[in-house]
Parts: sequence; structure tokens; C-alpha cells
Amino acid sequence: MPHRTLLSPEQRTRVLGIPTEAAEMAKHYVLSTEDLALVRTKRRLSNRLGFAVQLCALRHPGRPLERSEVPPAAMLAFVANQVGADPKFFGDYAHRAETRREHLLELQQYLRLRSFHLADWRACLNVGANAAWATDRGEPIVQAILAHLRAERVLVPAAAVLERIGLAARVRARKRVFQALAEGLSNAAREVLENLLTLDPTLRRSRFAWLRGHSESPAPTNLLALLDRLEYVRGLGIDAAHAKRIHPARLGRLLAEAAVMTVQHIADLEPERRTAILVAQTADLEARLADATLAMFEKYIGSLFSKAQNRDERRFQATRRDVAKALLLFRRTIAALKQGQATGEDGVAVVDRDVGLKQLDDTLPIIGAVADVADQDILVTAAERYSVLRRFSPRFLSAFRFESNVRRSRS
Repeated sequence: MPHRTLLSPEQRTRVLGIPTEAAEMAKHYVLSTEDLALVRTKRRLSNRLGFAVQLCALRHPGRPLERSEVPPAAMLAFVANQVGADPKFFGDYAHRAETRREHLLELQQYLRLRSFHLADWRACLNVGANAAWATDRGEPIVQAILAHLRAERVLVPAAAVLERIGLAARVRARKRVFQALAEGLSNAAREVLENLLTLDPTLRRSRFAWLRGHSESPAPTNLLALLDRLEYVRGLGIDAAHAKRIHPARLGRLLAEAAVMTVQHIADLEPERRTAILVAQTADLEARLADATLAMFEKYIGSLFSKAQNRDERRFQATRRDVAKALLLFRRTIAALKQGQATGEDGVAVVDRDVGLKQLDDTLPIIGAVADVADQDILVTAAERYSVLRRFSPRFLSAFRFESNVRRSRS
């Protein structure tokens, strides 16, 4: 089985590597007058350079150089320039392991650093678990541990040790998350959650699968199906506040993991994790089903008014020929009235002669019908679907509590 790791090679370099950017080196590796005075106590240039490099590495990233480790060329040149030595002298540094150990002990005293002990392991485990409360990502967990070690002036252990602590911290944080979600649940509530995963003969699938699977197409039957699910999940009696006990990022991670799991996969999980996932999913399902119901209602009512408007337009188009005939008679009537005014004749007589009063009288019902279609309120047309609206509107209105966003003024 391959060894589990917490950091990728790139992350390991970023977290524990020696920086080579000019700004970072200037921040961490500029030697003070006191530093240089201590470096000059070493007789050989190679030992001066090696000692100075060790000093810089202990300051950042906070760990001693490994026995065969050669620092990056940019960092070596940066330090060598301050010491007044050729970077190639580092190859001659401390052929004897004893010299390196002596330098390391001296630098620990100078920098007031202490070695990493078992008590530090336990403290780092707690720090890492607190960081892992919000994330599963390895880098933030290790960064939190490093910040703690630097604040306590403790030498940073090897990357493998840090990763082992981080992995253990992540496991501890996950267990804390599972315990927080399941804490306070009665046996009856746990049984209700477990029953969600069993096959329901009436549905021919589990209730959990039924709750997660619903159509998004806006239609009365689909709205009723959403209301059925929403009422069912609310009736489970699982307080949604349970999900708020854990960090939102951790909750999101847990929901994302559960979203790709089948019902059988969830059923096969260890009891504590299974209960935690079901609590989180139940709380999330209530919110998502409520949102889906509101969204579908809005879409369906919007489509209802669009269809009503289209029906009105089709009705108006159906009267187009009658409208054209009425307009022609109207134009002839206006022309006849103008002619009568110009010649001094009686306007009604001219209209009766040139247009015909009976023909105008026969047009009145057509004009009235066209006017009714053009002036009809779209709400009246939409109300033609009242019987369909009655199928779900009472249940929809009772499922939600609607409030105005305008504050009431105190009398």
C-alpha cells in the first residue's frame, strides 16, 4: 500500500522549501551586524559560509539543513555575498557530522530555539485539528502547525513528521465533525434517519433516493411532488440547527462527498459517519427542496402569464380582418363628413348616402368584440387556469410563511 501523504511535492516545497525570490530572501536572509560577528568567529571560509547558511535556514523555514542538502544557488549566493566567501566553498563545509552538530547546537542557543519533543507533537496535533475543523486541505493544516512551532520557537521537524501529524489531525477533526452532527440525537431520530436508506415498497426505492430525485420542469404535478418531499423531510423531526454546529466549509465538503455517494455506499459507512452525513443531508435537503419549490412556483406562474398573453394575442389576431373592415368604413365615414362640411350639406345625410348608416350599425358588434379583446386584463385570461392553480396553491401557501421586507412603523 502506498504511503499516505498530506502535501504534494509542490506544496512541500512551498511550505518547507528555502525561498529563492529576491524579496523573500531580503526578508529572511539579511544578516545583522551581530549575526556577522558570530559568523566571523569561524576560522575557515567554508565553515563561515556553512554556519551562515544554517543560521538563515533556522530562521526560515525554521528547520536545520539535512545532512546531504545543498541550498538553492540563489540563496547560497545571497548569503555568500554577505559573508565574503565564494559559494563553491559550501561544498567543503562540514565533512564531519560533528561540526554540523556543534554549529546547530550553537545556533539553537543563539536563536533561542529548542528541539521538537513529544509534548510538541501533542500540541501540534491539537493545532492541526483546529485548522482541519474548517478544511481537509493539507497545506492550511501544515501552515497552522508551522505557525505554532515558530511562535513557540521550536525547531521544525522533517516534512514526513509534519505530514503524519497533519494526517492524524485531519482524522481527529473529521471525528469531531461527525460527533458534533450526531450529538443530542435521540434513538428515535437515529432510527428515522436509518429508515431513509431502506427500500420503500410503495416507492420501489429508498426514501433518501426519492428525496434527492425530483424533476425541475415547472408543472403542477412536479410542484405537488416537491411539496410532498418538502413536507416529508420537515416531518422527520431532525433539527436543521444540527448542521450549523460545524464550520460552513466543512459542511460544504461533507455535502459534496455525500452528493456523489449512492444510497448503498452511505449505508455501508461506519455508523457515526453515516449518521453525520444523513443529518447534514437532511438539513440541506430541506433548504434545497424549499428553494426548488419556490423557484418552480415562480417559473410556472411566469409561464402561466406568458401563455395568457399569447392567448390574448391570438384572439386579437383572429379579429384582424374584422378590424380592417371596420377601419375602412371609418375612413369612408370621415371622408363623407369632410365632404359634407365642404359643401354645406348635412353630415348624416352624406354619410348615409356614401357609406350607409345600416352598414355602420352592423359594424358596432364587431367593434365591441375587438375592443373587449384588446382591453381584457391579463389576470382575467390567466384566471382561466384557476382549476389547475387550485391543485397546488393551497398546499404551497401553507408550506411557507411570507413576510414583507418593509419594516412596520411603530404606532
